[in-house]
Amino acid sequence: YNYAEALAKSMLFYEAQRSGTLPSDQRVPWRSDSGLSDGADNNIDLAGGYYDGAGYIKYNFPMAFSTTLLSWGVIRYKRTYEALGQLDYVLDTIKWTTDYFIKCHPEPDVFYGQVSDNAADSQYFGRPEDMNYQRRSYKIDFSNSGTDLAAEAAATMASAAIVFRSSNPSYAATLQQHAVELYDFATNAPRRSYKLSIQPAAQAYGSSGFQDELAWAAAWLFKASKNKLYQNRARRHHVVSSTEFSWDVKTAGVQLMLDDFDKQDLYPRVATFCNWMLDSGPRTADGLLHLNSAYPAKYAANAAFILMLAYEKFPRAARATEWRALGIKQINYLLGDNRKGQSFVVGFGDQPPTQPLHKGSSCPLPPAECGREFREVNSPNPNVLYGALVGGPNEMDDFSDLRTLEDQSSVSLDGNAGFQAAVAGVIHLK
Repeated sequence: YNYAEALAKSMLFYEAQRSGTLPSDQRVPWRSDSGLSDGADNNIDLAGGYYDGAGYIKYNFPMAFSTTLLSWGVIRYKRTYEALGQLDYVLDTIKWTTDYFIKCHPEPDVFYGQVSDNAADSQYFGRPEDMNYQRRSYKIDFSNSGTDLAAEAAATMASAAIVFRSSNPSYAATLQQHAVELYDFATNAPRRSYKLSIQPAAQAYGSSGFQDELAWAAAWLFKASKNKLYQNRARRHHVVSSTEFSWDVKTAGVQLMLDDFDKQDLYPRVATFCNWMLDSGPRTADGLLHLNSAYPAKYAANAAFILMLAYEKFPRAARATEWRALGIKQINYLLGDNRKGQSFVVGFGDQPPTQPLHKGSSCPLPPAECGREFREVNSPNPNVLYGALVGGPNEMDDFSDLRTLEDQSSVSLDGNAGFQAAVAGVIHLK
């Protein structure tokens, strides 16, 4: 498969999701400025960042995880991005989040975690450029804390600080300072899930706990600073096992980073996760890991990224070559290695999806009107959402290219992040 094309188009998806004032070199012709008044209800400028998926809510929790994965991919596969001429694009993709997060973090113990909500967004079906409804902004602070959100944002800033250290050291220092402050906020404020403070988040991205985020943040701060305080805290916060790696559960990523820090070679902690995927991970007949019926493709891609990283770090582990093969198999399946030869990436390969659930690409170009009826029309989206990884097939490998089937046609920031990082890994291993 043309992995280089898949990686390049994934970044076009992120450009299509941008909110705020778009740059002059924006490559998605049907997008322009939007959300310029975000934060006005709290007298703060929150223009920027990314819309999460089909609509126009900015959920900072999955945005943070997505950006951390993209940074991890660059840290590990920088030469691959350079060789493909894609390094500048991925740095811009990461910086679009971190510039926004700097705005969201105006004080050490304040972080804005969401703009708009499902109640408002579900009433609007049109272009982001035409939004005229009230978009509320939501924050956490010391009195209304959010341990998981603050820690996740800390991990994002720390990982991005590593990415920018050589090309923009002053910016990297700023990011690292934000990471330290956000981690301190997460650990010093009362411990509780952010969904209790930002209640609309619970409808889509309500975290199931915060110990993994605390460990994840500490691990990235140790990697960025080499301060052993963070290494010790990552060990202390660490949760033992998991059967997924996702926006909600970071345990496998933490295990991999702790293994790297502690130099365990033959029997890494992450082996439990990888071997579970080999032996017990539910799969379709054609071999896709089917870990979640809602958007199975992204869970498979995230697992693939961990499997390939584990192989690279611990090639002498007993089943390392099996980890590698299973990881590559997931990416190949998503690009067309299945009985129908079907791609699950919009605008890529054979029989790609043409009806992703996505308001902006479902709207015809202005001045034509756009309304809710476009969701019900059984025809390709007027604008191609290049690079978007859709939800994927059911457990029987069946897929219907209909935007009305949300589990199969959804797109999301975190859906593409692990996928893009894993594609970079396949290119590297090939």
